Amino acid sequence: MEKLNRMAIFAIVVNEGSLAGAARRLGMSPSAVSQHLRALEQSVGVPLLHRSTRKLALSEAGAAFFPGCKAMLDQAQEAEKQLAEMRDTLTGELRISSTPGIGGQPLCSAMSPMLQQHPGLKLRILATDNVLDMIEHRIDIALRFSRQLSDANIIAHPLAEWPMVVCAAPGYLSRYGVPETATALISHRWVHGHRSHQHVTLHHPREGSIVLRMAEGQIVSDSMHVIRAFTVAGMGVSLQPLHEVQEELSSGQLMLLLPEWRADPLKLTALTLERVLPEKSRQALRALREYFSHNHQLKLVDSPRADFN
Repeated sequence: MEKLNRMAIFAIVVNEGSLAGAARRLGMSPSAVSQHLRALEQSVGVPLLHRSTRKLALSEAGAAFFPGCKAMLDQAQEAEKQLAEMRDTLTGELRISSTPGIGGQPLCSAMSPMLQQHPGLKLRILATDNVLDMIEHRIDIALRFSRQLSDANIIAHPLAEWPMVVCAAPGYLSRYGVPETATALISHRWVHGHRSHQHVTLHHPREGSIVLRMAEGQIVSDSMHVIRAFTVAGMGVSLQPLHEVQEELSSGQLMLLLPEWRADPLKLTALTLERVLPEKSRQALRALREYFSHNHQLKLVDSPRADFN
């Protein structure tokens, strides 16, 4: 590697026409440049430059050697330029992983303006409820919910928080009754997420918090879409992100239970592998922050009261 470095210095000396000019360009002293040239000549076994107090001239061997050294230097500079363009401009592919829900309309709304402004940017969305390895799948930004970070190299960028509410379908409530207290939820059938089937923690603004120990439900899934589908079908009670069930609450497909009792909010976080990000990732994070900062404060709709007594 040191020899390649000296070949580049040799090419710069020839291009600049003097040791002093090369030294200024390289940020080195003329004597250091001269030492590198002598070491290169010793390694190749022939003189490359004829030196005088006033000028430099290529030897016959130096004239034959220079084009290859210059081509190497030019290719290195071109590679560095391309890398800088990838870092500082919005071109190439941006890979984002997310849940199917976030990867639909929210991500479309957040990213479309940026994509329209930068037609050279390609967006690849990996929409799945599974947690993908960011290195293996070359993911630039991973959008995840309420997950503990197990890798110290992953950087978390908070985006939004949504209330979690207890819901059930009218058909289910007509069969099993409407819970009037938080502890009454223990006796109900639940459609659980795979991380919450052992217990559910609920918070009340005046009564504090309560941890409900649950038996494992008949239906357990790691997909919020699956949980919501079975809840709408009347198969049990579930916790749902308020922003994702607004339509079902408005239409009466789902009923809000114990509205003052809330689970821990659902936290949306953008994960990256690096603190220093390429420009496309920086602008994507900025677009995501702007979108979710304006759209995550959702009000509770006036849904029909769950009352079947």
